[in-house]
Amino acid sequence: MDKICKKCASDPTSHSFKRLTERSGVLVYYSHPSAAKLYDDTEGILQHIDHMLALHGNRKWSCIFDGDGFDIKHAMQLQMGMGLVQLLSEKYGETLQEIKVINPTWHISGMLKLLSSMINSKLFAKIKIIDDRKYSVLEFL
Repeated sequence: MDKICKKCASDPTSHSFKRLTERSGVLVYYSHPSAAKLYDDTEGILQHIDHMLALHGNRKWSCIFDGDGFDIKHAMQLQMGMGLVQLLSEKYGETLQEIKVINPTWHISGMLKLLSSMINSKLFAKIKIIDDRKYSVLEFL
């Protein structure tokens, strides 16, 4: 199994889901959707995330989701959101420890409200929105 998706192999800015580090036995990933060139590549993004998480089997993991720059064009990717909910619910939700949403925009809050009815409560409880100030991903390493 390759370590990187084909689109990201040719252009690392195609998608935005990367492994950052490991802390206390938990793998930490980072996603900054507005920085991805192919933010609307639903199938490719879901395959990328699935591939990255599958590389590490059943290990515990968490994700830092950076909402900086997330706007209406990103929020309109509802198929992406629903696909991610399905992927997490069916394959990776049990090993997911937490999703920290930093620098959220109102678009993210709206999208989460729309998707909340599709997310089981156990999975939804793992999403933590941190909105008290502007954050850098470096603060979480």
